[in-house]
This record gives sequence, structure tokens and C-alpha cells, in this order.
Amino acid sequence: MAKVADTAPVVSTGFTLNKVVRRGFQKIAMYGIGTFGSLLNAFRVPIVIDHRPDSFYEFGFFPRFRKLYGGWIKGNRQNNGGDLTRLFFLILNTRQIFEDGVPGDIVELGVYKGNSAAVFADFARRYDRRLFLFDTFAGFDDRDIETSSKRVSRAFQDTSLEGVRALVGDENVTYVQGFFPESCERTTMPDEVAIAHIDCDLHDPMKAALERFYPSMAPGGLIILHDYSSGYWPGATKAVDEFFADKPERPILMPDKSGTAIVRMPMR
Repeated sequence: MAKVADTAPVVSTGFTLNKVVRRGFQKIAMYGIGTFGSLLNAFRVPIVIDHRPDSFYEFGFFPRFRKLYGGWIKGNRQNNGGDLTRLFFLILNTRQIFEDGVPGDIVELGVYKGNSAAVFADFARRYDRRLFLFDTFAGFDDRDIETSSKRVSRAFQDTSLEGVRALVGDENVTYVQGFFPESCERTTMPDEVAIAHIDCDLHDPMKAALERFYPSMAPGGLIILHDYSSGYWPGATKAVDEFFADKPERPILMPDKSGTAIVRMPMR
């Protein structure tokens, strides 16, 4: 495994003006969050006032954050710009999986504009893994649509393979375009999967992804299930519940914007 130098926290013990200013700003921010956040956060509103992780602000544990954040919001600022909980989750846990020595590659079904794929690609290159991206790169396939709703049938069409490739890049990345799981026949699938990110919203592709990827999960691997508890995509919730009904693992829920759930495989 490649040694990754910039995963260590950056801690300065010297006295600098920058540190004094930063401490002063932190005290003001803490007061503001404690005062205004405690009022706003008590109500059912679409935003919260929240702290960033101590490891980010105090210890510089995310030296590549600005680069990753740029990819995170590219073309999707309105949805992802405020979903820092999910971004920090992806960064922390992708790094943790590889630092734990879990073997295998990364697979993602449901790429949309490539925002999460850009995060995974960064880690794939640094840890010498491969990232497999499965999508139509043109929105939902008609065979997967469970409803006649125009909102659903037209969702996620504002993307393209070319646009995703421009953001994510080609190094250590395999693009697999087409209807899943038939599209699996078009590529050499990884023997082991360290991380499976499933973000396809609808029942049938969600179930198909679990059926395809679960048997290939490496010991200690991580399955990330986006939209499990969002409320917008009940088919995704149903597919996950059906699949894990007879499995020893159970989803653990995350409090991000769209209700991610995670399942970590036992180390065995």
C-alpha cells in the first residue's frame, strides 16, 4: 500500500498572529452558534447552524479539503454546498477504510454529475485503487421508473459522460455506461470491493446493486446507501430493508441532508 504523507494532522505549537486571530474568530463563532444556533435549530427549518469537526478546524486534518470541496459542489452547488456532513463523512471513512488495509476497489452506482466520484477518485489515485462508475449518464432508464411522475422521469438528466469525465478524470477510473446490471458485462469487475457507494434512488437498481456488490465486499468493506431515510425515495428504503432482512448486517443511519445509511462488513 502506498504511503500517504498528507493524511497526518497539521498541528502548530508556535505563537503566531494567525493563531491569535483564528482563536478570536473561533470564540466569536462559538458564541454565535451557541446563541443563534440554539434558537434556529429548535425549529423545523431546512438549514441548521452547526460546528465543523474539531479535526478540521483545530488540527488541519483535511489538507486537501478545498480541492475536494470544489469537486463536491461543481455543477451541484445548491444541493451539495450545504451538505458538509456528507462530504466530511465520505472523506473520513474512505481514508479510514484504506488506512485499515481493507483490500479491493471502489464502485459507485448512480454518479449523476460526479461530485462524490471526484472524492473517491482522489483517494483511488492516492491509494492505488480503481474506481468503477456505473450510470446511464443521462438520467433514469425507463425500465427502472416506478411511477409516471414527470419529476421522477426527468430527474438527473442534466448530466453527461463527458461532463463527469471532465470533473473526475481518467486516471484509476473506469466508466461503465448503460443499464445496470446489464452494464456489468461490459467491463472486468473487481474481485473485491472495499467501498460500494449506491445512489440510484429507485427500488430496482438499488436492489440490483446490493445483489451484485454485496457478495464481492471485502472483509471490513463499507457499503454506503444514499437516500435511505430521505423520505423522497421510498423505493430505495424498501430495497435496502428487503435485502438485509435475512443478513447479519443492519444499516446505520447518518444525519446528512438526504439520509445516507451505511453498512460495514465484519473484518472476519
